[in-house]
Amino acid sequence: MSNLILTAEDWQQRIRDKVGVPEAYLPDSLIEQPDCIMVAEANIIEMIPNYADLTGIDRVYLEAATVCECARLLCPSMSARLPQREQGPHFTHEIVVDWDAKKRDLEEDRDSYLSKIPTVAASWQTVPHFQVHNHRR
Repeated sequence: MSNLILTAEDWQQRIRDKVGVPEAYLPDSLIEQPDCIMVAEANIIEMIPNYADLTGIDRVYLEAATVCECARLLCPSMSARLPQREQGPHFTHEIVVDWDAKKRDLEEDRDSYLSKIPTVAASWQTVPHFQVHNHRR
């Protein structure tokens, strides 16, 4: 099945760039797996049922949100894919990436892009938001 949102050439590289890893650690074949791109697109389509009608800058935000969603789905497996340290003849460098924090950042980016699409922003404004505060007496 072909992509519904990310249809341009080299869409896989956009996701790699968002995650921040080279193709050697995140090959096209992994990104193209149905449980990655298809789930990411399905998640976005669930939030924006009229995705096919979007054009211009709204389409740009839709694609950017989809890239973030796909990258977010990849974060849990990245610690197993990347080496823990980089070594050369005269150096050793520990590679520390907080993938949980990266996942949260991608969620925030995704939501930010979606909120810039007028039809989504209007629906989010009608939903009441509640916050729970921990008050100490």
